[in-house]
Amino acid sequence: MDYITPVLAAVIAVVGTLSASIYTQRSALQGKRMDFDQAQAQRKEDREIIERKAWLEQRRACYVALNIAIRQYRAAINDLLHGIRDDKIDDEVRADLAQARRSYIERHAEAQMTAPREVLMAAGAVRGHLSSWYGLVRRLDQGIAGEGETLDEAFAYSERFWEPGERMRAVMRSDLGIADTSNEPSELKRNAGSE
Repeated sequence: MDYITPVLAAVIAVVGTLSASIYTQRSALQGKRMDFDQAQAQRKEDREIIERKAWLEQRRACYVALNIAIRQYRAAINDLLHGIRDDKIDDEVRADLAQARRSYIERHAEAQMTAPREVLMAAGAVRGHLSSWYGLVRRLDQGIAGEGETLDEAFAYSERFWEPGERMRAVMRSDLGIADTSNEPSELKRNAGSE
């Protein structure tokens, strides 16, 4: 029976060594799995950040292009309106207006595929204003203006443009995460000649 104690001690030592080895290997595998999960989560987060930046850049580019097209369209309408008033209209002014209008329509169509509903509603208000104004100015140019459709009314459209234009830009800026911290009147109103 003296041999039982050493055998039992040897069995316990072997089992202990094997269990320690298995435990160590299992702990190492759990650590590797945790590292893999963390790396995978980090890659997913990085990918989402990159996608968000790309999405914001796409929208920003769309909004910039639309804003530029609106400015050009508005300027072309004003050019024709001033030409009517001064009785100095040529085909180049009309061609510039047609080109600016086409460009604006294209940019607006792009926005319809990119912008969220709130931006499209604000851009739609600008589109409605510009369309009505364009129609009035074209009728004045063609000499087929209706009752009450005068040069003064057409010039008044220019002044009424500021409100829907500013509202649209504010909604676009908000969509891009740009917060306006000032409650002061916009530079656009103060510097009317800049647009």
